[in-house]
Amino acid sequence: MLRKLIAIVLGIVTAVIVIVAVEALGHSIYPPPADLDIGNREAMQAYVAGLPLAALFFVMSAWIAATFAGGFVACFIAKQQPLLYAGIVGAMVLLGTIINLLSIPHPLWFSIVSVAAIVAATWVTARLGSMIVARASEDRQ
Repeated sequence: MLRKLIAIVLGIVTAVIVIVAVEALGHSIYPPPADLDIGNREAMQAYVAGLPLAALFFVMSAWIAATFAGGFVACFIAKQQPLLYAGIVGAMVLLGTIINLLSIPHPLWFSIVSVAAIVAATWVTARLGSMIVARASEDRQ
């Protein structure tokens, strides 16, 4: 039971670290204006609308990479039920993404593609995670 809990927690922590790192890299390349009021919805909407496409892809890449990395960590530690563990991590990344998309206005296409990409990344991670689980059980025998 403890292994399962550790797998979930470390998977989610890994996902958060990846999001922070990739988004920080994106902000270093495309820094927000110093006077941007993140509490002002209209200002944020105007800021996001003016971002170059590459800046948006940094954000989306952060969410997708986090889904993969966190899901792999959870699958590797749990060594069982990869769909469950990758799914839990993917669900947490998806929940955070949806909260972000609702809090900060994004282009509609970006929202749709991001959600679909996270779901797809979760599925791919679970499939690849099943290979990890299979190999681990082979090694135990």
